[in-house]
Amino acid sequence: MSRIGSDITFSGEARRRFSNSQVTIALSVFVLLVGWIVAAPATALRTVLLVNLAYAVGFFALRFAAVTSVVLAREDETDASQLANAPWVTVLCPLYREAESVRRLIASILRTDYPLDKLEVLILLEDDDDETEAGLGPLPPQVRIIRIPPGGPRTKPNALNHGLVQARGEIIGIYDAEDRPEPDQIPKVVRALASGEPGLACVQARLNYYNRNDSIITRLFCLEYALQFDWFLRGLDHLRMPLPLGGTSNFVTREALLVVGGWDAHNVTEDADLGFRLYAAGFRTATVDSTTFEEATDTPRRWVHQRSRWLKGYLQTFLVHLRRPLPWRAAVVLHFAVGGVMLNALINPWMWLAFGYWALTGTSALDPIFNGLEVPLLLAFFVGNIGTAWLFIMAPTVREWYTLAPSGLLLPVYWVLQSVAAYKALYGFCVRPFYWDKTEHSEGEDSLREAAHA
Repeated sequence: MSRIGSDITFSGEARRRFSNSQVTIALSVFVLLVGWIVAAPATALRTVLLVNLAYAVGFFALRFAAVTSVVLAREDETDASQLANAPWVTVLCPLYREAESVRRLIASILRTDYPLDKLEVLILLEDDDDETEAGLGPLPPQVRIIRIPPGGPRTKPNALNHGLVQARGEIIGIYDAEDRPEPDQIPKVVRALASGEPGLACVQARLNYYNRNDSIITRLFCLEYALQFDWFLRGLDHLRMPLPLGGTSNFVTREALLVVGGWDAHNVTEDADLGFRLYAAGFRTATVDSTTFEEATDTPRRWVHQRSRWLKGYLQTFLVHLRRPLPWRAAVVLHFAVGGVMLNALINPWMWLAFGYWALTGTSALDPIFNGLEVPLLLAFFVGNIGTAWLFIMAPTVREWYTLAPSGLLLPVYWVLQSVAAYKALYGFCVRPFYWDKTEHSEGEDSLREAAHA
């Protein structure tokens, strides 16, 4: 726990990579596994394979259940009209070296349909970031600059905690530098939070990309986000499960944030972590039908850099929330949608290379590992891969982006990159656990023109 110039106590569990009990368990498992591999290597590797297979099947089953719940649900359109007494809303914008984007970000936020006299925008800048401030120009009355003092981790959640201390809003939202929210978003969020639904304290808007046709990577990224935000998170909401929040366009009541201790300054996926902490405190998170358009990373190198930070944060979040008893719904999401993502990305390439080599060459040395598992593995490969490809292909249909669907057939490329990012994330977790690998942006006029017609 930590304090930032106030009487607010902030969460800081990710500062410890492992708790004392986790160190003991991890060392014990490592010693037992090494001994097992030495004594009975085939049985040990077969067990690792089965555990990985169980996580892969579990994640696909969770996704499928969530998507099915959306298909079967009847959802009412969220009213975007104003409340009689509109509450103060504070939007936190943590930025670093974003001189090219900051003016467009502010202009986009201020195009909101929400009353501007009840809106506050805080630009959160690191102490040495004169570049972004110079790019701001004259500020409208709704916008203030908050400088983050040196001394803490140079992370987005640390900046958010400083912003929370300064915020006057009853509802706190987050936008990133490249965000372009739809004008109806804040009114819909406020209306949802004022609906009186028991325990509702957080609303997640949908995210997708305005530069979706820039490259194969952006097209696949767009399909992934369509599945994640248009289907999966909505489904988790219907199933009353915790939502691993997106890094932006989520809005939380100030009261709930204070109860859970704000954001964990040392967790590089503070969004997913916050979703679990809100759930553990008895709060609900819902989704709202309004989109924030962002800029997708457009090259494999940029994608791997960004994804490795997310996976490193998923590993942090997984370890933090294993330290306490979890309700079964939270345990399912934590294991299969957070921890299992990292595990599968690390193990899958080796599993399928070994299985393919064994199946094609008939190498008898690998018989004790794969013999008897041919059918489960092939079912997992074909049903899991074809099923996931089908989910990716159908995901953009809700927005009628039909031309993106064929890109779902290129998913194997995406999975290779995911594994590369996972190994980079594991290395980062070991040597630089709190380092924020900043996403590079390449926003241009073509992207902005597309955003206007998204």
